Amino acid sequence: MYKDNLPVPMSWESEVTTSKDSPFSDKLMVYHMGFLAQTAQVYNGTGLASAMRTDLAVVYEKSILKTLVITKDWFDIMVKNKWLEQPPLAPNRKELAQDK
Repeated sequence: MYKDNLPVPMSWESEVTTSKDSPFSDKLMVYHMGFLAQTAQVYNGTGLASAMRTDLAVVYEKSILKTLVITKDWFDIMVKNKWLEQPPLAPNRKELAQDK
């Protein structure tokens, strides 16, 4: 402690380890990646809706489509690992009609 009774800040050297184990779970990291991809979609959609320049519309649309592909892959990974439930799907009308 200093003479003003303020504590000495802790050194960051103690935070560095030689551990090779990730401090965060795969589930958490994948969730955050999906969150960031979905946030990018929102920002690009807002930019598309508010852009006054017509030449930017194509750029925004390409970016949105790329992000949609990433979001679909993210969703498939989350469902495959049972970290996210698959939403209810519409019934297959053709199969229902054949069962009669």
